[in-house]
Amino acid sequence: MEDTENTEQPSFKPETVHNIFKTVWKESNTKIKPDATSLAAEFLRLFTLEAVHRSAGLSKSEFTGDEDMPQLEVEHLEKIAAQLLLDF
Repeated sequence: MEDTENTEQPSFKPETVHNIFKTVWKESNTKIKPDATSLAAEFLRLFTLEAVHRSAGLSKSEFTGDEDMPQLEVEHLEKIAAQLLLDF
């Protein structure tokens, strides 16, 4: 059984997400509640994980065995981007 006490999932900081949102708001008096910022950060985390998983799967399927291990390249992310955006 894994020790989940010491392992922390990577995530986006809600403060960072809030600052990103502020850069695109046209009106300076637009506000967002902390719960909404936390949910947006969680959504970005899940989106990023799904992109990595799909790209890794594509990388493994294209692996020819010439290298030691399959490598995840930008091209793999580009290939899965359209379908990923449609799914989310």
